[in-house]
Amino acid sequence: MKSFLKYFIVVVLLAFGIWLGMSNWNSRKVKKEIGNQIQTLQHCSFESLCGKEICIDEYNPAKPTVIIYFHPECEHCQYEASEIGKSSDQFEKANMILVTSDDSTLRIEAFAMKYHLWEVDNLTILIDRKRHFINYFGTTVVPSIFIYGPDRKLLKIWKGEVQMKAVISTISFF
Repeated sequence: MKSFLKYFIVVVLLAFGIWLGMSNWNSRKVKKEIGNQIQTLQHCSFESLCGKEICIDEYNPAKPTVIIYFHPECEHCQYEASEIGKSSDQFEKANMILVTSDDSTLRIEAFAMKYHLWEVDNLTILIDRKRHFINYFGTTVVPSIFIYGPDRKLLKIWKGEVQMKAVISTISFF
């Protein structure tokens, strides 16, 4: 009986080890695929505040595209939004797309009003109601910023708070 128990424990541990290894391998594979996928701006859509589906790759192709994943209650996102509002004229050279998973239109509109985001002419706020942002961009870290050049190729990624000076310097080449 003791030897059966020992073999059973060994088999269970071995099976668990194999499962853990396969899980890790699959996770790495998915991360690599998404890493390759985000190198070019994807054809993906999110919902506008009035409920219309908007594709993010349909914006002006002559300008770089800045995609910011945010949440209105995130302090780091609030800081970045205030910097965008203060420097709105410096973002005129880019397509500015803010995407949030927050489904409260009132909270999003209050956020945009408070940080003067409506004053940025080329800025659009979209809602990720279906939670697909992670499938397209591989992250749900807020804030996250992705900058694509006019050729739709990835220029820069930041995950976490970043100084807007860095974003402005990246898009100022265009």
